[in-house]
Amino acid sequence: SKLYPIMPKFANVDALEKHLATRSYITGYALSADDKAELSALSSIPSFSSHPNVFRWASHIVALTGLCVVSGSSAATEAAPSAKKAAEESFDDMFGDDEDELNEEGETAAEAAATKARHERMEAARKLKEEKDAKDGKKKAEKAPEKSLLVLDVKPWEADTDLEAVWHKIKEYKQEGLFWGETFKLEPVAYGIKKLVMTCSIVDALVLVDDITENIEALDEWVQSCTVASMNKI
Repeated sequence: SKLYPIMPKFANVDALEKHLATRSYITGYALSADDKAELSALSSIPSFSSHPNVFRWASHIVALTGLCVVSGSSAATEAAPSAKKAAEESFDDMFGDDEDELNEEGETAAEAAATKARHERMEAARKLKEEKDAKDGKKKAEKAPEKSLLVLDVKPWEADTDLEAVWHKIKEYKQEGLFWGETFKLEPVAYGIKKLVMTCSIVDALVLVDDITENIEALDEWVQSCTVASMNKI
């Protein structure tokens, strides 16, 4: 049976796999209607061994929305609580649980492998660019590295969360090419809850946006979500 009987954006599941190799969501940096539409187009979720990125993404969207893919149908329906729980457990199993052995960086084996794969993709992209510049007769030193300015929205779980302390905690994360802003502000969300609005600048060739948002969301004792409000070249 075909995994992709309906093709809203991608010709097949292989195309979707390639698209998700460097992305957490179909478009942007947070859940959107595009994710639900693509999930609805799947007749079933492919295996992790054949399409790991689609499996990761689909399991994540199911866990977030409670939608599930019905075999033989292009429609996503509301899942029973047990179905959602099964999807979440499947997602947790893929990345390991809290009992998994951690390396020196505090990562599980699956997380370390994903980090290594991201860095290998970045290195391959850098080498390709250097080769192209060399063919075009350009010198790397003549061009300053491209940078971007990001505005991040960080939402807490509780209204009484000390967001200034969270800001300081976030800034403890260091990475080559990442520079945190020196100020922050608080903006109301709803029901007395405020969000932390902060900035950072990155060297595009050295830092992936997902590296930043995933490390912030890893502070899940205080942080509910982290989204990119804006991203501009500087």
